Amino acid sequence: MTRLFITLAAILTLSGCMSLNSVSLTQIPSDKGQLVSASAHDWLFLGFTTQNNFVDEAINNLKQECPNGKLTGVLTKHQTTAYVLVFKREVIASGYCKKA
Repeated sequence: MTRLFITLAAILTLSGCMSLNSVSLTQIPSDKGQLVSASAHDWLFLGFTTQNNFVDEAINNLKQECPNGKLTGVLTKHQTTAYVLVFKREVIASGYCKKA
């Protein structure tokens, strides 16, 4: 019985459910350049949040991947992974860096 309880507790604790909240894509040019990507995330307890600063962090990280260049064909994804009492919100951004 104890073994069953430990197994069920491990399954509940280690499993998660992911949902894709939104996707955005800008026009992809014919002369793409190099593909770059960046991401940022935030942890929530019981789904309560007071800030969205991690989105700005993802944007700044993507800009750092393309210094002195132009970003085009930008794809952004906002996804949430739900664990037992904790949620992970994540923004993933990728785009094409064309050097100036």
